[in-house]
Amino acid sequence: MNMKLMVAAASMATVVGCSNSNSMKSGLDLSNLDSTATAGDDFYQYACGGWMQNNPLPAAYSRYGSFDVLAEENNKRVNGILDELLKGSFEQGTIEQKLSDLYKLAMDSVKRDQDGVKPLMPLIERMEQAKTVDELFAIQLELAPMGDSEFWGAYLGADEKNATENIVNVFQSGLTLGEKDYYLATDSATVNIREEYKKHIVKMFQLFGFTEQQAQAKRDNIIKIETALARVSRSRTELRDPQKNYNKTTLQDFQKNYPHLQLEKLLNAKGLDSKYFQELVVGQPEFMAGADKIISALTPAEYRDYMELGQIHDAASQLSDEVQKVNFEFFGKVLSGRKEDHPLWRRSTRQLESVMGEALGQIYVKKYFPAEAKERMVQLVKNLQIALGERIDAQDWMSDSTKLNAHDKLNTFYVKVGYPDKWTDISALTIDPAKSYLENMRECNRFWTKWDIEHKAGKPVDRDDWHMYPLTV
Repeated sequence: MNMKLMVAAASMATVVGCSNSNSMKSGLDLSNLDSTATAGDDFYQYACGGWMQNNPLPAAYSRYGSFDVLAEENNKRVNGILDELLKGSFEQGTIEQKLSDLYKLAMDSVKRDQDGVKPLMPLIERMEQAKTVDELFAIQLELAPMGDSEFWGAYLGADEKNATENIVNVFQSGLTLGEKDYYLATDSATVNIREEYKKHIVKMFQLFGFTEQQAQAKRDNIIKIETALARVSRSRTELRDPQKNYNKTTLQDFQKNYPHLQLEKLLNAKGLDSKYFQELVVGQPEFMAGADKIISALTPAEYRDYMELGQIHDAASQLSDEVQKVNFEFFGKVLSGRKEDHPLWRRSTRQLESVMGEALGQIYVKKYFPAEAKERMVQLVKNLQIALGERIDAQDWMSDSTKLNAHDKLNTFYVKVGYPDKWTDISALTIDPAKSYLENMRECNRFWTKWDIEHKAGKPVDRDDWHMYPLTV
């Protein structure tokens, strides 16, 4: 199907879905159409032209649709909650205290500018002092409990061929630009992005005190590694094949086939006992084989520089405005086509949501979706299920066995409305305002890495898990 037609169809569906139900009018907002265009000649312009004219692309966005408008309204609600938390004083250990203190650190650009790159420098300096790959790997093991990964990735999640059980999934990773074509394609647009990426690497290392010559040497090492990883990576199209990307194996065979990935040591360091991944799923075996060869041949300098850039990028949004701006110049402008960054409050809100989204959601639902509203929706869904069951029974074209199967399917729907019935306990998470914003965000990562393992390792899939935060829903 033509991509423009797909976008147009999605846009029209969104217009219908987001219409104002208070007035008994058509769900299709005609102002979003371009009546001057001929549908048969350019359906995309006909269906979306009015929307595009009425909603010009904001400078901080690379794309803008009706769901972005909806999200912006929600962002204002969330920001209102956080602004109220800034003004309050809360008992130590409450979710209000944790959210308030973390948001204050995120919004304190003066303090972060004063600190500059200092919060990350002890780690960079340790890497610079390491003389061997083994010494660098030891640092990597220390970072593992905070969710850090190099070259490849792994996660605990439902087994796609046995959805009731959790299993370790190992997948290709390691490309800062995400897509292999950014490293290998020869068209002018991609070549330009690649050249800008090289300049970006040099600028970032210079911010951390390295000379231009040192930064250029690091750039060359990093580009060499990432290009080699790109050559053995699958394309995004290939990653869409669920059968090809499901390859179950044993830990013993994985260690034998890819010894330099050192998966067992890294997962153990993360906090996952080996007994929980005697079987695992490998997404891209040929990538693992290629990465194993690449890693086996790395010099200490190459290994160090690759690790350092990963830590710099991970920390960039939590350091000074200068670091954030240089990062945005490439990832925001060059790679995404955005003209300006979001304001500090918007960036800070997004960062808080990433580590304390459910905690923020507890406050959000009290204000915007209280328990009685949720109960109304739960009852509505129950009534809908009853009605659907009655419709099944009324069909004369269905056999009795078909109706039985239809009822079985209807009865197995697992209904979730708005937010979890039981909130995740984050009492073990400490937010310390005396520490830097970066340190606290890394502590959040450590907490969630541990929680994920304790919640999933060796246990069946928890159907009560939510994969969206309440405010997102």
